[in-house]
Formats: sequence, structure tokens, C-alpha cells
Amino acid sequence: MIVTINEDYQVKVDNYANYTLLKAVRNESGAIKTGKDNLPMFTVKGYYSNMSRALNACIHLMLEDKYDVMELTQYLDELERLEAKFRPVLKRFKEGD
Repeated sequence: MIVTINEDYQVKVDNYANYTLLKAVRNESGAIKTGKDNLPMFTVKGYYSNMSRALNACIHLMLEDKYDVMELTQYLDELERLEAKFRPVLKRFKEGD
């Protein structure tokens, strides 16, 4: 099963409860590359034991995508903004949904 997070990220969940964080591959113009089968190409960004950990990793990767260099306070502010965006979803995983 594939769970789409946004246009760039998705999590592949396999039968053995492994969660693979995937990121879309983009070309120089910024368009998502497609493979021979005309489906979007993705690269593996990490393997996680649960969805919550995969989402937390995704949050940090989203920051890396957006900024090359950041002040510490800016990093913490942006991290809080993204965590707030995902907080309702992460809360549901902590509650066991």
C-alpha cells in the first residue's frame, strides 16, 4: 500500500509492517520524472518501523528541501510550523488509530 503525504513524499507500507519513505525524483526544470511505465519515479529516503517515525523523518527532509542554510532559531520556527501541520495526524498514531 502507498500512503501519499504530498506531491513529493509518500510512504510505502509492506505486508511486514515496514514503512519506506519515498521522495519523488525531479528533473532540472522541477518536474517529477517518470519511468518507462510513465509512473512517477521515487527514491528511497529511509526505512522505519512505524508510520509516526516515517512522518517525523519526512518533516525534517521537507526542511532540507526548502533551505540549504538556516539560523538555529529559523530552523526551530520552521520545524514547529511543520510539526504543527502534522500534529493531528501524529496524535492519531500515538492514540493507536
